[in-house]
Amino acid sequence: MCSTDPGGNIAPSAGWGHPGSRMIAPRHLAGSVPSPGALSRRLFGVAALVLALGTVPSAHGIMAGDETGLPADSPASRLDTLGSSSPFNAVGSLAIISGRFSYIGSATAISPNWVLTAGHNLDLNDNGSPDAGLSISFNLPGFGTYAASSFYTCPGFTGFGNPSIQRDLGLLYLSTPLPEGILFPSLQGVMQVGNQATLVGFGRSGYGDYGYTTSATLTDRRVGYNVVDSFTLDDLGGGFPALFRYDFDSPDTVGLAGGSLGNNLESLIGPGDSGGPLLLFDGSSYSIAGVNTFTEGYGGRFGDIGGGVVLAPYLDWIAETTGLAVPEPSACWLLSLGLAFLVSRRRDTAD
Repeated sequence: MCSTDPGGNIAPSAGWGHPGSRMIAPRHLAGSVPSPGALSRRLFGVAALVLALGTVPSAHGIMAGDETGLPADSPASRLDTLGSSSPFNAVGSLAIISGRFSYIGSATAISPNWVLTAGHNLDLNDNGSPDAGLSISFNLPGFGTYAASSFYTCPGFTGFGNPSIQRDLGLLYLSTPLPEGILFPSLQGVMQVGNQATLVGFGRSGYGDYGYTTSATLTDRRVGYNVVDSFTLDDLGGGFPALFRYDFDSPDTVGLAGGSLGNNLESLIGPGDSGGPLLLFDGSSYSIAGVNTFTEGYGGRFGDIGGGVVLAPYLDWIAETTGLAVPEPSACWLLSLGLAFLVSRRRDTAD
């Protein structure tokens, strides 16, 4: 993740998003490369890592701010070095292998046996279902590596942008349970426009003023922050906000309405961060309110947009799939989401 703007390895337009932008799935390629155009939009969302050789490129920090801005920032400043003692110790990396392709993604453990991520991390051929022969390991700094034995994508997920980017959620089952000491985030977070959110992932980093300078890895967890700016309504007529978005503001907007949180705080997801959480903090603990799945723009630079799937409407699916006692979204919960959506629409109209 970057706090200012990720650059480098820019893929051709995928044909979505606002004019002059492209929408990409921030998964990170690792391994053999397909023919030109076959995975063009995905190349941005994948981290070049040769898993078969066991080599892990060095990378430090989520996307950082302006290289010369104040307070001083850098990719290294975004690195979470606390390992198993981190408040984000449930967030791990995914080593994904499907056929001859290898990728890096991010994910969050929600119980000893279940991991939540982006659906497109399980579906490299974009048909909406987990790939046949898929192999994924979940890597938690300070705890170890755990193999996933089964995979599930959210009902209605069609594959990334095929034609929709909605319902992009996936679940992994770990046959060997995770050890004690992991701080599983609550699933009860209510996301609203204006929420300050924490972004956590293992993707590429760099500087907001010119882009990516590092690779994604399986070991370097990064942390950044942003503010939820808007919601997009469910495209199947469900009447609820299904996607969230936040913009990547430059440090010269600090103090302005809707401006940057600060050069050393404002951030954006990058390739390899797909599937990582959007977390809300209530003063004592974290809840996961969304899953980061896409960016819009020009490679992580200031002014680009990040976003993902609002989790609340899909808690029933998580409960049915996992058997966990997941709280159902109450009428008040969904109402608060709906009101937040209306507020964002009014702001957009005013602008």
